[in-house]
Amino acid sequence: MTLMTPTARKLMKVLHIGVSNRGEWPLNKCNESTGFTPTALCDVSPAALGKARGITGLPESACYTDVDMALREANVDCVIICAPTVLHVPLCKKAINAGLPVLVEKGMAPDWNSTQELVRAAAEKNAIAAVAQNYRYSGVERTIWRAIHDPGFDAHVGQVHLITYTHNRVRPNPRTLNYPFASVWDMSCHHFDNLLYWCGPMDQMIAFSWGASWSAYKHDNNTSAHIVFANQTRCHYIHTHDAARNSLEVQIHGGRGALVRREDSLTFNLRPLEQFGTRPELPVPLEQGHGEADVLRDFYAYIADGIEPGISVANNLETMAACEMMVRSITSRQICKRSELNG
Repeated sequence: MTLMTPTARKLMKVLHIGVSNRGEWPLNKCNESTGFTPTALCDVSPAALGKARGITGLPESACYTDVDMALREANVDCVIICAPTVLHVPLCKKAINAGLPVLVEKGMAPDWNSTQELVRAAAEKNAIAAVAQNYRYSGVERTIWRAIHDPGFDAHVGQVHLITYTHNRVRPNPRTLNYPFASVWDMSCHHFDNLLYWCGPMDQMIAFSWGASWSAYKHDNNTSAHIVFANQTRCHYIHTHDAARNSLEVQIHGGRGALVRREDSLTFNLRPLEQFGTRPELPVPLEQGHGEADVLRDFYAYIADGIEPGISVANNLETMAACEMMVRSITSRQICKRSELNG
């Protein structure tokens, strides 16, 4: 069966809850090409609502400051939530109880208990609920997936034995990341979602956290881990918010060769067979990826065709489980195994 593109089908009317900062991307991306149209806006900030009206052209009558009223009165087909992470679960449950499909910004939840609470709530209502894990929809992440899984790809690395994943960020202002392990639940969830997308389930993790003496963060906001996947791939992971320079590097070493990401570019080299040998580092063309627009297209297919995406709330449980493994390992100072977690 060939599915019709969103542009050839009904536009889904959206209630946007949270329309500032990360809440602006759905206002711009909900259009005919993705299958959605902004219909109602909800935010506690009048200024944010005013700016969102300027983006969408919606009238003041389409604006709400009360979530319950918006869910009750707005005539919509679905909800997109871009509120602070600590509000994601209660807001998602309100949308689910209203019988509306919901897409929530990452991270899905600020802790493991509320993660399981949301997964159960969605399952009990047989709800359509998804998480905007947009990284896996970029051309770089999709190219890395292909390099790992497609033997016919020129940059295929073969059987992977080691991944190094380092993301240093200059984020001196905690803003909403002011709760315990916020950098894990809010940002490492992105990195872990990528790793699960590429390598499959995680088996165990040992992790550490720290903060700089001069940091404005109340809680540790820098983490590192050694991760073992079920397929025995190993990953060394580092994520910092107290960096003095932004940098992103991912290295994937396999039996056939190595793929190296530096920022948004990829290079590949065949594996040398002589001691300390080298091979030419070749640029790798990127697969197509449209980020948040592709997130919305998958959300549309989930609603219209019942095709559950990798970013559904149920599937995102493994991403949140990785976050919980990190938290438990840091707090216990021991290895945490996936089998130790309920859910």
